[in-house]
Amino acid sequence: MSHFATPFIVINLGCEMIYVIDQRLKTQSVPLEKSERVLTDLVTVLLHPKLLDELFLPQPVATHKVIKQLLQDISETSIMKLDDYSKNKLWDLMTMLFKWQLSVATTQNVFDISKRHLRNVMSLMPEYFSKFIFENTLNKFEILIEKFSDNDFHCLCTTLILWFSEYHTKISVLIRLGLQKKDGTFSLPSSINSKILKNLGENVYKYDYSNKNNLYHDIENRCIETNEINCLLPSIDKGCNEDKVLELKLPIDFQNEDQKRKIITITKSVEYENITACIKHRNSDLTYSPNVPKSPQEHLLEMLNETL
Repeated sequence: MSHFATPFIVINLGCEMIYVIDQRLKTQSVPLEKSERVLTDLVTVLLHPKLLDELFLPQPVATHKVIKQLLQDISETSIMKLDDYSKNKLWDLMTMLFKWQLSVATTQNVFDISKRHLRNVMSLMPEYFSKFIFENTLNKFEILIEKFSDNDFHCLCTTLILWFSEYHTKISVLIRLGLQKKDGTFSLPSSINSKILKNLGENVYKYDYSNKNNLYHDIENRCIETNEINCLLPSIDKGCNEDKVLELKLPIDFQNEDQKRKIITITKSVEYENITACIKHRNSDLTYSPNVPKSPQEHLLEMLNETL
């Protein structure tokens, strides 16, 4: 079993979670400000450098229960609330979508899928959101790629396939796109749209609505087996989850049941530089005045000007 499977599971499932939640926020016409706040909170915690440092440590692959709880904890760090039923449905979506990607990846590997996940989630974020958090995560995968031997890669793929082997839920978006059959099995790669197959890790929902005049038109009526997106009815509470410091239980326990899992604290506050703007003339633009300490020469010139 690979000792590097855990970060692939957590990050890829986390990115699928972002896709689904972003989709649900749009179908509900949640105001842009609140939608951006939800995505910002979730991604800040999911890809926090402190959490990633722990996940990328060599370790036995975490159990399903532990990773599910970790991702549910992350989903609760925003101003959005999900009930238990919605959380379970969200888990079904995340696991089956990533399992499908792994099962049909003939010309791409899990590194390609992971990097595409990250780049596509980055495209969903507001412009003011720092790209560093994504670059840092991508860099960690690049470092891992350089260290991996062919045997390491084979071991990782085998571990991931075994980890997801117990999930068999039918997902309506996969059925609609012809990616999953009504008996729950996945379609063969040869029968799949080549554009979808070449871009595993992208938001699959964009293919679901690409031929619709209205991107989110009549979503409720087009579900075949389940209403997995529709059941996610988050309530956006202004006063919910305003904590600046979060505690997450890590999946790293090294299979030691007697030892409590490590808990890390994450600060999710985002600090911005203060800018001082002074008005020189009432009808002119604002002039930026940086708060930079003056040099001795500047102080001397200022004193000379005052005496003249």
